[in-house]
Amino acid sequence: MRRIVLAVVAILVAVAGVAAVDAVSGDSTASAADARDFDPGMIISDQVFYDRSTMSASAIQSFLDARVPTCTATTGPTCLKDYRTTTSNKSGESGRCSAYSGRSNQSAAQIIYDVAQACGINPRSLIVLIEKEQSLVTDSSPTDRQYRSATGYGCPDTADCDSQYYGFFNQVYSAALQFKRYAAAPTGRAYEAGRNNSILYHPNSACGTKTVYIKNQATAGLYLYTPYTPNSAALANLYGTGDSCSSYGNRNFWRLFTDWFGSTKGNDSPSGDVTRAVGGYRAIEVSGTASDPNSASPIRVHVYVDGVGKSSVAADQPTSTGANGFTARVGGLDPGVRSVCVFGINVGAGSNTLLRCVRVAIPSASPFGVIDEAAGAPGQITFRGWAIDPDTVDPIRVHVYVDGVGRASIAADAVKAGLDGAKPGFGDRHGFAGTIGGVAPGTHSLCVYAINVAAGSNKRIGCAQVAMPSGSPIGRFESAVAPDIGVIDVSGWAYDPDVVDPIRVHVYVDGRGWASIAADVERATPTWPGYGTAHGFSARLSGVTPGSHRVCAYAINVGDGGNAGLGCIDVAMPQGSPKIWVDEAAAGAEKGTAFVRGWAFDPDTVDPIRVHVYVDGVGAASVEASLVKEGLGTVYPGMGDLHGFRADLTGLAPGQHSVCMYAIDRVSPGSTVSAGCRTVTVQ
Repeated sequence: MRRIVLAVVAILVAVAGVAAVDAVSGDSTASAADARDFDPGMIISDQVFYDRSTMSASAIQSFLDARVPTCTATTGPTCLKDYRTTTSNKSGESGRCSAYSGRSNQSAAQIIYDVAQACGINPRSLIVLIEKEQSLVTDSSPTDRQYRSATGYGCPDTADCDSQYYGFFNQVYSAALQFKRYAAAPTGRAYEAGRNNSILYHPNSACGTKTVYIKNQATAGLYLYTPYTPNSAALANLYGTGDSCSSYGNRNFWRLFTDWFGSTKGNDSPSGDVTRAVGGYRAIEVSGTASDPNSASPIRVHVYVDGVGKSSVAADQPTSTGANGFTARVGGLDPGVRSVCVFGINVGAGSNTLLRCVRVAIPSASPFGVIDEAAGAPGQITFRGWAIDPDTVDPIRVHVYVDGVGRASIAADAVKAGLDGAKPGFGDRHGFAGTIGGVAPGTHSLCVYAINVAAGSNKRIGCAQVAMPSGSPIGRFESAVAPDIGVIDVSGWAYDPDVVDPIRVHVYVDGRGWASIAADVERATPTWPGYGTAHGFSARLSGVTPGSHRVCAYAINVGDGGNAGLGCIDVAMPQGSPKIWVDEAAAGAEKGTAFVRGWAFDPDTVDPIRVHVYVDGVGAASVEASLVKEGLGTVYPGMGDLHGFRADLTGLAPGQHSVCMYAIDRVSPGSTVSAGCRTVTVQ
């Protein structure tokens, strides 16, 4: 972001920015800024800076229209009030900006509004940022450069602007996101709220620094974005230039906002809300947010019950807008409906603020609770939930009925995470869980009753209709691959809803039963609640012939239902060039003779192939590899043992000869393969 704004820009915007605008309404009345009101420690309050609700898209458009009644641009881009562009999708960042859905032909006003809503930034803040950086709001004949760096994002003082952030929409969204990043992670930065900060007057460090106690996050964000504070000369000539050590960015932001929209502090009194109020065991818990525009530190929140002050807590818990959240619990209350009022306690100017009054019921008499889950498994029903009696913090018992018949009495004393937060004062140990066995097939009604303590009566906390699982097997044939010649590896999962035990899976290759596999392999996924984790299957099918095959799997039924097809997968066996191996190449027993033997086959067929033998480069024999080669079919399942060969060579001169062997490709794809050459000494 451009750190220092030229004085000429400051003068231009001042001329256009003094008068109030009827098209824009707000809580504060716009008037000419007075330098005596500039507070370097609170340039703008958090309440104002992050208020996304101040302007609609049409109000923004009216404001832009009023700034430039007549656009004089004849070349280059049009004025901001008439500017349109296509925006892109943004995925958003948690706790900063929500996702942005890009659209074509969006107006500048709509872009400012949409970004403000997505990021939780005051659209007025964005308008002022655009003006103080590039004068785009008031310029009647803007340039491409002003649009490409509209908010000065990615524009340091010491280098050119970063081109990856060029473009009006990119600039507005990136700047808003950056301010929310500052707020989401406010510590460990060069400037922080709630402490003294040494801030430069000018990029020239010789101009010196000023110690500024930054009071709030929005002001800290402005200094992180533009790290200079105006000196006395810049403030003395609020609508003009100061001296050589003056900078104008943060001065102009404050002055423009004040001129156009009124006070940058808004209401001096605290603001906030009550977002949650629940009753528990003789207690009430309330949560919300509260902050004061005049304080960077957390403020106090007072809680009144039926007009009587009961609690004072600090609003210092982290929220999406900073450390301004609070939670207060008030105990020792009698059952009944209570009036709870929460006040934000003022700091500095302003007065205490009533954030909200709510009516909260503190339960009494009969117990209450919830069935969280009830599910059927073979021959049994599992269930869980929680139950509380408002007259005690101790666990109570629950009675469980199936089809009107009492089946279990269970203590609701298990930990139910988060229960104390939802029902303050009772604690978390009110959960229950159990299993009812011996349940017949069909649909059953499971009802749970919370057993009363003291005043009140037993209470049915719910009933659930549970269908016992039954029927044909369920599963999935996940994979069938041929890792090598003659074998196929298969895997998947299957179970029968009638039993928890593993079932069998039958595998067929080209319609022929090939294997029966137990589906008993442990698996982490998927899960089968009530059935355990051992329902996977995995096996290797051997002796599969070359070519393409259809492999189908069937889950074998147990109990009701029938066998279930899990699917079929087409598998192509490995293809390619022949394989050949020479076991021996040697001289024969007779003079002038030699022989070679080994094995060879083409993976594309089970039929024999031919082997050609060359002696000293001259073809000497062509034999069929159709002899028995014991064990070959074990190593290469599906190919069989009938791929051995022997070639007897005669008429050879005494001495050394080079004997070379070749396996001849029979079926495409593939080509002839050499087994290499052997040196044989002939008698």
